[in-house]
Amino acid sequence: MNTDTMFFAVPAAFLALGALWLILKRRRFEKNYPYEKKMLLTAAEYRFYRILKERCDHYHLLICPKVRMEDFLYVTDRRNVNKYRGYIKSRHIDFILCDRDLHMLAGLELDDASHEARAAAKTDALKNNIFKKIGVPLYRIPAEPAQYRKRIEEMLRDLV
Repeated sequence: MNTDTMFFAVPAAFLALGALWLILKRRRFEKNYPYEKKMLLTAAEYRFYRILKERCDHYHLLICPKVRMEDFLYVTDRRNVNKYRGYIKSRHIDFILCDRDLHMLAGLELDDASHEARAAAKTDALKNNIFKKIGVPLYRIPAEPAQYRKRIEEMLRDLV
């Protein structure tokens, strides 16, 4: 092998080894995805959803569960986008009610005992203020199954 051939052979060998290493690393990662599916809604949220769906179907309203706030909000303060985006990017609303054309009519939060904690109270206040700012009602429904139908009917009377 002359020196010209060696000049190209050594880098090619390193490239081949690098490519092989990347392929093996990717295969190992793909075999070990650390994920498992779970239910989208908790048992309490699903009980509420079934009653809500029955009533919303009557009025031809659509229900979007677990909607990330960043999916329906955008930050208007262009100089502080990251700051304000940080408040909403990992938060969600339990349910969003929409008309047939997916125009948002209201947000719904199913409030259980966890909402009494200080951190949850801050998040609840943030959500309340944001919904007030965007002009969309946010209904907070206590997680009391015996009251679901009554609360849903009151809310729908306001909306339709």
